[in-house]
Amino acid sequence: MIALASGVAWAAPVRGTVTLPAELKSSRRHPGYWRLENGLVPIQPATFRGETVVVLQGLKAQIPAPKTVTVEIAGLQASQALVVVGAGSVVEIKNEDKVAHDLSIPDQPAVMPLQRLAPGGVRRQRFADVGGYLIRCAEYPHISISVVVVATPHFGLADDKGKFQIGDAPDGKAVLKVWSHGRWAHEETIDLSRPQDVQIKLGGSAKEAE
Repeated sequence: MIALASGVAWAAPVRGTVTLPAELKSSRRHPGYWRLENGLVPIQPATFRGETVVVLQGLKAQIPAPKTVTVEIAGLQASQALVVVGAGSVVEIKNEDKVAHDLSIPDQPAVMPLQRLAPGGVRRQRFADVGGYLIRCAEYPHISISVVVVATPHFGLADDKGKFQIGDAPDGKAVLKVWSHGRWAHEETIDLSRPQDVQIKLGGSAKEAE
């Protein structure tokens, strides 16, 4: 721990590993094809990278400024499976496929109702409130985009081995939350006054952490 002249104490980075439940590990490969009018499109294997983020809440920090993030859907895949942004940000979805995609947030239709995105079209969706949102395609349900809206800069994406790191954060207690594969999957309180190497084993149940 480092004490600054201003009197604010800063903890060391938070590091750790997120371990997937067995059913997600086994579903990381989806062999097969989607049959389209113009032929077959192989289903790309799912990966761990880009699908899990660890967020520290309850710390005094500057709120991230809103921005616009572009996600392309091409080859029946989203270019980003996970977007982490500040409140008020806009997610711009471009359809580069030759087929239409019916996109919505099924669990929160008031936020993003079902709407068809034609080939070559663009849909812009603003996210005003902090929380987790899962955009899905009705016809191709494997196409999904997680949007996690945060009020803190203290978060870290897990790599393909589940390892993550969050940069120096203010000393004190924080709520650690994990968003993984379209849901809040874990929540715990940690003490940042001492070094943290957090080992998180996700369960298979889709229990939401409010």
